[in-house]
Amino acid sequence: MTPTLHRGTRASFLPAGRDGGFSMSEMVMVICILSVLAGIAVHSFSQFLTGGKDAVAEARQETLNQALYRFAQQNYELLFTAQSGSVTDEMLVLRTLQYRDPNSNRAQSGSPYVDPRYNPISSSDADVHRLRWTGSLFELLKPGQSGMGLLMNFEGSDFTTAFVFPPNFQMAGR
Repeated sequence: MTPTLHRGTRASFLPAGRDGGFSMSEMVMVICILSVLAGIAVHSFSQFLTGGKDAVAEARQETLNQALYRFAQQNYELLFTAQSGSVTDEMLVLRTLQYRDPNSNRAQSGSPYVDPRYNPISSSDADVHRLRWTGSLFELLKPGQSGMGLLMNFEGSDFTTAFVFPPNFQMAGR
């Protein structure tokens, strides 16, 4: 037998004293459960984002080190003592890898080895990813490590117009 509803009467399947809907305690319980689930999701997303930044920074480091290897195969190996406390070494090596002589007879085979639009800035902030020259290759400084290096920018603003080399530019190394 199905309950029938008449205007002004309660359905017979509801407990006495209840008109339907949720009580305040039920609503509070649902909000508490959703809050716990949201906290877990935010924490997981934060770890995912940090892992993504590490992967991008490691890929940039690998790109620069592979460019160094290709440069060394075509020209000479870039080996010189790194000067701590400045990023002049990092910038000189980067500009060497980005350089292509405008005279096609003197241009190095395979150059430029790194996109000339890559224009990072220096940073010593221990809260960010940086790339530091060790004297033979680039190493990644992750947040929490001290040292100066090329700032890893994850928004892409370090790719701008191509660097314009002065006419008397001297490449690093020989």
